[in-house]
This record gives sequence, C-alpha cells and structure tokens, in this order.
Amino acid sequence: MQILKKRLAAQKKRATKPRVIAYETGSARSRLIFLPALALLLALAVELFNRGLSPARLFQFIWQKPGVFLFSALVILATLSFSELFKRRKAVLVTVAVIWLILGVVEYMVIKERTQPFCSVDILMLKDAFSLITIYYTWTKIIIIFSSGFALIVLVIMMFARMKRRASFNFPMSLVAFVGLVVLSFMVAALGVRAGGLPSRFDSLVDAYNEYGFVTCFTFTFGRQGISRPDEYSPETVAEVLTDIDDEGEGELVYPVFDADDNLAQPNIVFVQLESFFDVNTIVGGEYSDDPTPWFNRLCSRFPSGLLYVPTIGGGTANTEFEVITGLNLDFFGAGEYPYNTILQDTTCETMCYNLKEYGYSATAMHNNSGSFYSRNVVYPNLGFDRFVSLEYMKDVKYTPVGWARDAVLTDEILTAMRTTEARDLVFCIAVETHGKYAETYERTPGDIDVLSLPEGIPLAPFQNFINALPGTDRFLRDLTLGLIRFDEPTIVVAYGDHLPALELENDMLTTGSIYASRYVIWNNFGGQFEAPDLQAYRLNANLLKQLGFSGGVVTRLHQSADPGEEGEEYLNKLELLEYDMLYGDQEAFDGEYPYERTRMRMGSRDITITRAEREYHRLLVTGENFTEFSQIVVDDQALETVYIDSEHIAARLDDGVVVDGFCVAQIGKDGGELSRSESYEF
Repeated sequence: MQILKKRLAAQKKRATKPRVIAYETGSARSRLIFLPALALLLALAVELFNRGLSPARLFQFIWQKPGVFLFSALVILATLSFSELFKRRKAVLVTVAVIWLILGVVEYMVIKERTQPFCSVDILMLKDAFSLITIYYTWTKIIIIFSSGFALIVLVIMMFARMKRRASFNFPMSLVAFVGLVVLSFMVAALGVRAGGLPSRFDSLVDAYNEYGFVTCFTFTFGRQGISRPDEYSPETVAEVLTDIDDEGEGELVYPVFDADDNLAQPNIVFVQLESFFDVNTIVGGEYSDDPTPWFNRLCSRFPSGLLYVPTIGGGTANTEFEVITGLNLDFFGAGEYPYNTILQDTTCETMCYNLKEYGYSATAMHNNSGSFYSRNVVYPNLGFDRFVSLEYMKDVKYTPVGWARDAVLTDEILTAMRTTEARDLVFCIAVETHGKYAETYERTPGDIDVLSLPEGIPLAPFQNFINALPGTDRFLRDLTLGLIRFDEPTIVVAYGDHLPALELENDMLTTGSIYASRYVIWNNFGGQFEAPDLQAYRLNANLLKQLGFSGGVVTRLHQSADPGEEGEEYLNKLELLEYDMLYGDQEAFDGEYPYERTRMRMGSRDITITRAEREYHRLLVTGENFTEFSQIVVDDQALETVYIDSEHIAARLDDGVVVDGFCVAQIGKDGGELSRSESYEF
C-alpha cells in the first residue's frame, strides 16, 4: 500500500504545471535558434532564385549588401513567427516556408521569361497570365506546373490533418513575439529608407531587385498602388504650377500641312507601337548575315529619329502605351503597377485622344491581339478612344508558329479605319508579331538570317528565333508607309519599340547604354520637317503635338513648357503634383469641372450585320458581312459552337427540339468574354 502511494505521488508530481512550463520553455529556447536559422536558409534560397541560380551573384550580393540581406532574413523570420500563434504550429510553419520558396521559383520563372521581376501587383494579372501560358510553356511544362501546385495543396491539407496539435502553449507570449518582429521589421525598413540603405522609390525594377534583393523589393511593393499624396499638395501649390505653365505655340501650326488640293489641313496621326521590336545593330559585337529591320533603319536614317526611354523591359506593353497615350510618368505609381488594372478601370484621365478631340479628331485604338487583354476593352473608353479594333474584328489573320497574329493584317485595318471617318484621325496601333516567347531551340530554314557573333550571356537559340521574327514586322512598317504615300490625306507616323525583348540583355551590351532605351522615328507623307530628340516615353505625344501647334490639358502643357531634355527635380515635382491631383486628388487643376468623360466606344471599324439565315436540319447557316473567326451565333444569350466559313458565312449546329425565333452574332474573345454583338435577327 505504501509503495502504491509513492507511485501515485510520483505520477502526480510529473503531471504538475511547473514540469509543463519547463518543457515549453525548453522548446521555446530551441525555436529561438531554429526559426532564425530557417529564415536565413530561406533568404539564401529565395535570393538564389532571384539571381538566376548563380551562387557567385548571390554571394556578391551578400558581400556588398550584408545589411539588406539580414533585413530580408528578418522579414522572413517575422512571417515564420506567425506559426507560433497556432496549435498546429509545425503545419503553419512549413506552409509559410513553402510559400517563400514558391515566390522564389516564380521570380526565377518570371525573370527568365520577361526580364521584369515579379511584383505583388502581378497577382492582379493572373487572368492575363493564364491566357498566355500556352505561348510561354509547352503542355508538358504546363502539366508539371499544375500538378506540382495540386500536390502542394494536397500536402498542406495532409499536414493540417495529420500533424499533432500542441497540447498547450503561451498564446500571449507568442503574440507579443510575432507583433514585436513585425514592428521591428517596419522600424528597420523606415530607418533604412531614411538612411538611404533601402529604396524609397523604384525607378527601375530590374536594378532595384539586383541591388536590394527579392524579399525587400517584393515586400516594399506589396499592396502599394497609386500615387502617394505629395507633402506639398494643396490648392495653392496646384495654382502655382498652372501659373508657371507656358502656353507658347498653342493654336498655330509650326510645320504647315497641306492636303491633296494644297489647302492647309490637319494631318492624321498614327502611333505604331511595335512589341519587343528594336535595332539589333545596337548590340555591341553583334554581327549578322543580313539586317533584319532594313526598312525601319532606312526610315531612321532619312527621317527624324531619337531614343525613347520606356518604363519596362521584356514585357509590360500596357505600361509603355499608358505613358505614351496619357503623358503620365509611371514612376510615381506603385512599383510594377499596371494602371490599366487599377485606377483606370473606372477613372478617366487626360490623354492625347481628349486633347486632339478639341481639334476635331477621331481616336481609334488597334491591336492584333485579344481585346480584353490588359482589360483594354474596359480601359480605352476612359482614355477617350472612340473605336477599338482588336484581333476579334480582323479578317484573314495569319499566325506565327508561336501563336501571335502576324502584323501584316494591320496595314489594311489602319487604312480602313482612316477611310471610314470624316474627321481627321488619331490611330494608336499595337503590333504583336515579334513578342516573345522565343523558343529554346532553333531550326534553320532557307532564307533565315544567321547570327555571326553575339555577346556572351545572350542565349543564342532564342535570339536566332527573335531576329528571324523581326522581318515580318519590318515588312508591315514598309507596307504601311508605302500605302500612306498613296493615301490622299496628310499623315504622320510615329513608330517605336515598346520594350526590348526578354533575352538577358544588359546595359553594357548596348550602344545606347540602357536596356530601357528604344528608338522612335517620325515619318510623314507631306514633306514636313520635324524634330525627334531623345525623350522619356511620357513626353512623346506632347512633343509631337507641340510641333504641330496643338496643346491640350494641364499635363500636356507642362511637358510643352519644358525643354525636351529637362528632367529636373522641380519639373518632376510639378508633374507628380498634377498626376496626383487628376487621378487621386481634388482635381484642383480643373476648378472642380473635370472635362474628361468616358466615351461610348464601339468595337471594330466595320459593322457586323446579318442579312439572311437558313435552318437546315441540325444546322443554322447565317449570311452577313464582316464575320471573323471569333464570330459566334448567340441564341437566348447562349453562344453556340460556331464554324467560320468566310467573312460572309458562319454556321452552328442545333440540337433536336431547339426552337430559334431570333438570334444575333457576337464577337467572343479567347477568354470567352463577349466584346460586342450585332443587332438581333428575327426569323
């Protein structure tokens, strides 16, 4: 009996609270070592992905920026400590660690395909990214990517289901530790920015990610969108900026333009944005068997041309066009932000379209790609476009082996758009043929341009595929300018590349000295003499309009009041103030009467009409005009599987018992979204 009492007393002693506390304390002490060590390992792994899996570049970064690397580890540690708030601590810890590794892998894949780093705002672009996945990856890789993602989800679910819960833990202490690490991270970030050791603004994402690392830059961009309110913003400072703006030259043509009858006339203005297009002769040490862009280079030698500094590299077409159309500097927005997917979804702003409407112009946008990509069908009415001719409205489209539409189709579309309006035209056209991805293998075909020499570091096979895609776009530019020579209206063409391709180019590989430097040329069919100074993309349209004697809104007048090469702090502060006021502020520059209203934009240059319909057994045959491969028959708001026969005939199969009293024809994009529909046809 006495022995039994001793055993019970021993068991009671082992079950006392102090013993549990001692165990938890010991476990906490071990985690004080384990969590920081894991954070350092994750920081190394993620940064290795950011450096293209180059250990040499990784250790160079750590050697040059040890404080920044330790800050990256601190940020990761703060996120890992979040697991301390849960009973299933290990499951949450593994999940957070895996998320960081996934971010590193995504960064590696994104840099490899588009050069521009992966930012938090790219999450908003997932819909557009999925629409391009078959262009950038083979089906084998796509299956591996989605299978891996599914496997990770299953793994996380299994961890939460099977890993044991902690019997007890000190939640208040865990909360204090987590909050303390988060606050410490914010304090270090604030002090680092103030001391200049961490970035306050990202003028170049590529340079920033190289200098400060993935974790720091991704964290700093997370959730940051729009333009921050300038400290000096007030009605008085806006009024001062407006007073300083010089309206010199407004209302009088600098270079007189004459029509076919020698009458003074306004010219049509055509902007041609060529995706991933650039002169490969600017690559230091690059030699080729032939010039892939002879017509563009000929135009640059005979007409005014200069360098155009664009805001992106390898991708991000919408941001270059945003700067060119609006005159707004993207640097003031969140790092990596696409205003098309944020503020411009439901807000209008000053553009060259609105400016030229004051002079009687009609504005047409054109792109041989899907109309819903970058939400252009939603955004363009907020930019003042009257029409949008996207791929879904183009006839006889031919495609590259990669899957992009060839640019040849644009020549007739541009001329048609200009012929179908009575007013003078502004046409903003985006050509897509030379866009990546460029295959990792190259098979030579007769007539291909050979690469004789190339700087080390540029992948040879993708470059060979790229250089042999350039002639198609160059021929389009040739056909367009030759067609406009015969056109009976004075016309100006401004052609430029929207960004350099994702081919691992670096500044010292280029005679321009910058991976953000494209080239533009101003051509015309009436003998006008223009100037083409080196410019930032957001100053391009204002510079041209000034030479034509046209002005416009407050941003345009600010650009026109400054020397083309002026990029001083005072000028940029004024520009930032006006951009904030127009999009996010009180619109003081407009005296409370905002002049820019969303347009009622139509899709396509030609009406899609139905003239006749016949039902034969299980087939509905529709006759009409201007059908394309994207035309689908819609019955009771249900799009039927439609066969494109030619531009005048389409057909659809009807199931037994389906009664069709009336229908319409809709243009359906690749994403399944409807862009427009014809008038209804009643039997």
